[in-house]
Amino acid sequence: MPRPTYPMTLTHRELLAPKTLGLTFRVENPPTFEAGQFISIQFTHEGENLKRSYSIASTPEQLANSSELTIAVGLIDGGKASACFQAAQLGQTFEMSGPFGLLTLSALAQAIPKRLILIGTGTGVAPYHSMLPELQQLGENGTEIYLLMGVRQQEDLFYEQAFQSCSAITFASCLSRATDINRAKGQYAGYVQEQLMQLKPVAGEDIVYLCGLPQMIDDCVALLTEQGFGPKDIKREKYTFSR
Repeated sequence: MPRPTYPMTLTHRELLAPKTLGLTFRVENPPTFEAGQFISIQFTHEGENLKRSYSIASTPEQLANSSELTIAVGLIDGGKASACFQAAQLGQTFEMSGPFGLLTLSALAQAIPKRLILIGTGTGVAPYHSMLPELQQLGENGTEIYLLMGVRQQEDLFYEQAFQSCSAITFASCLSRATDINRAKGQYAGYVQEQLMQLKPVAGEDIVYLCGLPQMIDDCVALLTEQGFGPKDIKREKYTFSR
């Protein structure tokens, strides 16, 4: 049986970073969702019907209270979705289906970890932005929370102010191609995989969430497996980019 679809109207667009677009939609009769889930958006580009999936960056409360939902779109040169959303006008309508996905915090309800390590590359941090109220509550209940964001350059960072403002989170950004590193702002040269190992993850005590580039996720899973982590200790969601 096909999933229901929901009309959505573009109400706000902003450039979060040179290659990242923030889009806000008003959704008619919106469904409920859990922070960490994603939606699929149907659109037409140059006469071709297409569908792309995006993690929800706004909170469930925002959708429930105002019918608004926000996503972060990674812009790809030559990408059909990138071209469509960059050219979209406020008031333009789309269709969405969902929510989908299991990268949520509800699985922790019966097994609160000593430490929660959240890792995302690029727009892979969007689900963690949606989780901020829940993460604050977890931190207040005693869980140590670390969030590692991987991008190429400092200019590619976004949402970092929101993450830094959350008292429950220790935030660090890993810049793989930057030469000017500001350690006072929690910046590190290199990849999130390297910084993950600096946290000395402990199997049986820590839970790790991974979202973003498939290579990053595969690398982190391999490193964590060597440390004794099993599938129940690692939550993951791979992003694949379509042109």
